[in-house]
Amino acid sequence: MFLSRRLTPWVWAGAVAAALALLAVTASLGATVYGMPVASSLACGLAQSLGVLLSPRFPRWALTLVAIAGLSVVTLAQPTPTAPWPIPVATLLATLFVLAAASLHGQWIAAASAAVIVGITASGVASAFGSDIPVGPVIANLIVSLALFVAVIGGATLVRAIRTTRGELAAVKEISELELARRQVVEERTRIAREMHDVVAHGMSVIQVQAASARYRYPELSHEVADEFDALAATARTALGEMRSLLGVLRADNDAEQAPQPGLAQLPELVARSRAELVDRVPAHVRSGVDPVCELAVYRVAQESLGNAARHAPGAETSVELAAAPAAVAGAPARLRITIENVAPAQASGAAILTADTSGHGIRGMRERVAALGGELSVGPTEAGGFRVVAIVPVLPGAPRALGDSESVIESAAAIETGQSINSGFVAGPDPAADPGPQVAAPRFPTDSEPAT
Repeated sequence: MFLSRRLTPWVWAGAVAAALALLAVTASLGATVYGMPVASSLACGLAQSLGVLLSPRFPRWALTLVAIAGLSVVTLAQPTPTAPWPIPVATLLATLFVLAAASLHGQWIAAASAAVIVGITASGVASAFGSDIPVGPVIANLIVSLALFVAVIGGATLVRAIRTTRGELAAVKEISELELARRQVVEERTRIAREMHDVVAHGMSVIQVQAASARYRYPELSHEVADEFDALAATARTALGEMRSLLGVLRADNDAEQAPQPGLAQLPELVARSRAELVDRVPAHVRSGVDPVCELAVYRVAQESLGNAARHAPGAETSVELAAAPAAVAGAPARLRITIENVAPAQASGAAILTADTSGHGIRGMRERVAALGGELSVGPTEAGGFRVVAIVPVLPGAPRALGDSESVIESAAAIETGQSINSGFVAGPDPAADPGPQVAAPRFPTDSEPAT
């Protein structure tokens, strides 16, 4: 219904009051003033009152009832010089009420048709009586009735158009406000990203400058300590470069820096900075076909694993092995297998026995990144007390898997997670103070002499 729900009770109250008043007036005046039979007068009054009651909810039915009642009153009412004729006042008011309600519902064509039918019938009835009554009051009654019909239908249609336009404008305004709010959120995120870059970049720049100039400011430093400072400076420079590339993604303008993502070419530098040993056994023809997305995944796995080794097993020897693995199915592209393994941390270092670090999402993030490309990841402690990460990544994203692909990789990863709850840290050994719980066998990893799994 076009009318607002808040106004509906008032509309119904007005319709009921108008219907009762019209019923009383039409039934009494039709029988006493216009000479209509009592039954006909009462029936016409009931039809008009029922049409008024139905008009707020069922305008088409209301138009039908009022038109039938109006035609009946105009046809049965006898001309009289003491009252308006051929359209009595009560019939005119009922018709105007229903025409207004129908036009407010957008059914102005049906309302105009009903008004034209009533007007033509009244004009024909007035012409049939000829000169039995004065012509002036009859013509005035017809003119006033038709003018009111046109005014009510036009006014109600205009009100509906104005209300509809206001509703559309309010909806457009709401959409504009939502878009403005989203734009403000994006701009705020961009501003925060820039501020974060300024704050973090300043600190990282200071660290890089101090680390790079340490061997010149302190000539008495040993070569080992000086090399450590140089590695720290290189790490700071790399972090700054990656942060700038991330900032370029968050920037809203079109002149954002588009830095290339790291891949296999940057892997030796990463391993060297981590004081690890790299064994690269990938043939040239396989390396040339690796997708950049897969290269980035291999690099991130190595980066996260080396970082975990530095945090949880400081000083332990770490090795990184990169090799080609057979295709999962015949005819599928080859795959890469990267293994990052560190030995047990030195007991003489006095470090506390390490347990699983569940506060981060490093291993989970690696597993999700590798799985998104169609590969597998296995993490777990070695029999010697160290830790090993094995990732098998296809050279092309979404390469097919074999049915029994990487059985040891998948099963060992599941056993480690359920038995020792490894999420993002390295495990160098059990914690004596904790409950040992169920014993889980160490995972079995593929070797070079075995087919890749």
